[in-house]
Amino acid sequence: MAFRHNTKIGQNFLTDRSVSAWMTERARLTPADRVLEIGPGTGTLTKSILASGCARVDAVETDVRLKEYLEPIAASDNRLRLHWADAVKFDYSVLDETPTRVIANLPYHITTPLLWKLLESFAGSDMRYMLLMIQDEAASRVAAGAGNRESNPLSVTIAAAGQATVPRKVSRTAFYPSPRVDSAIAEITLHAGNSPHALLPRDAAWRKLLSGSFAMRRKTLVNNWAGAFGIKKDDCAGILAAHSLGARSRPEELTLRDWLSLREDSKLTSCAKRRN
Repeated sequence: MAFRHNTKIGQNFLTDRSVSAWMTERARLTPADRVLEIGPGTGTLTKSILASGCARVDAVETDVRLKEYLEPIAASDNRLRLHWADAVKFDYSVLDETPTRVIANLPYHITTPLLWKLLESFAGSDMRYMLLMIQDEAASRVAAGAGNRESNPLSVTIAAAGQATVPRKVSRTAFYPSPRVDSAIAEITLHAGNSPHALLPRDAAWRKLLSGSFAMRRKTLVNNWAGAFGIKKDDCAGILAAHSLGARSRPEELTLRDWLSLREDSKLTSCAKRRN
């Protein structure tokens, strides 16, 4: 019986081998690299990663129906370890060794929560590089950084802890079944563990500051903080003034330097910590 793709969980499998070869080459894998792959599907990208000669591949897949495709690959190459689990809920600390690279064709619907999970799990560790196939619009948001219309908590955090770029777009025809949108490849490089902001993705107070600040996009920080943190609007304006920011400032207008400065404001962060 033919495999029935479940597109509700993002089962648009990469079938274009030239794209998987490009990703593997772009990642500059060495014999010392340990690769984490999310959602290997039928193994097109998996085979390309193994062909690079890397040390090992840990692949996390939620659909056990794919065992008939993936287990023969693992049986023929003992560098491949299969983990049958939900990648967003998976405990990455159980891996025998910390990955040095993440290379994946991510299911679109879990892009943001999975990226947070990976950053929380690996920020400051040996894993300092991710090459991810994601929806085109999502890639733009991931690489948005701070200080522009597409800025968001994830992009600001990545800009603080590393750097994200979009080196390539990928047509929907590279997948089967073809999704309704085109894809792009996001490349994320993280700072070493001894860098000043490498561990920010694991900082709960930082996460709360950003989530509250972006609670209602296009609203001012004064209104967002008042609603999210229970701070009086006059006090919100005072906090902004102390950081040389106007009372009408909106979250997408702030630079990375502004966010890092606000992180040091004890009154703001204490209010954020008190809120769930």
